[in-house]
Amino acid sequence: MTRDPNTNVEPLPAGDELSEMLRGYVQAAQRLQKTHETLQHEIVRLRDELASKDRELERRRRLASLGELAAGVAHEVRNPLGAISLYSGLLRRECRNIRPAMELIRKIEAGIKAIDEVVQDTLALVPRAGECEIHLLQSILERARDLSLGVLRAAGATLEVRLEDPQLRIPAQREALQRVFVNLIANAAQAAPHGSVVRLYVAAAGEHWIEARVLDDGPGLPDGVADRVFDPFFTTKQNGTGLGLTIAHRLVELHGGRLSARNQECGGAEFVVGLPTERPAEAVNAPEENPTRTTAA
Repeated sequence: MTRDPNTNVEPLPAGDELSEMLRGYVQAAQRLQKTHETLQHEIVRLRDELASKDRELERRRRLASLGELAAGVAHEVRNPLGAISLYSGLLRRECRNIRPAMELIRKIEAGIKAIDEVVQDTLALVPRAGECEIHLLQSILERARDLSLGVLRAAGATLEVRLEDPQLRIPAQREALQRVFVNLIANAAQAAPHGSVVRLYVAAAGEHWIEARVLDDGPGLPDGVADRVFDPFFTTKQNGTGLGLTIAHRLVELHGGRLSARNQECGGAEFVVGLPTERPAEAVNAPEENPTRTTAA
């Protein structure tokens, strides 16, 4: 395309040149559209991530406030509760041959036990750091299974445990981590139909990291519940306190891990416990009798 020397008018481009220009404009517009869509998706992702972080921060604030309250309430409740328990024992001894009185005493003692369990659960939310020792994960899971037998039998459920590496050792507060799995097993057993199998599978999920998955055959988590199941006092059970999963979440965090909930594609809920493992050097010559100590933040 050349300019006419006798005029100042720019001649129109030839057909091929015009087509090429239009193609360039279209391609540029398509690239801008793709960039716009990518940015839109990224904005949505960041917004969701920010909302999730805000929920987690709010949960931590609530746990901190609840922990401060728990220590004071536990002290105030346990003193009179101990006295009631003592008087109940004395009354039992005096009325051991009076059947109607013994039945009432059993109900009183059941109430005392229920209150004490709530106090224990509340105290588990008190922020604390502790010493971690290197333990065989298999022994922790076996103890958790034994402690869960009562609730499994009551729910008519059985437990299936699969551990990828039976010799796997992890830094843990033994009783605290046992409680995590007891709570998750109990939650799964109570959510599943009678006669179901609760499955606990543990496998490596990266370098120095494992995932323990607790799966049930229940109806799964209702819409909008997955982000709330770890909130204090949130429960979908008629007789639940709403503290079991909160405590499990709190204790997993104290081990430097993560606890999340989701629904399985085939139905039922799945709770995933992610935990750090010891470095290979720490596993050398670290018997159960003389465990290596680390600190849980």
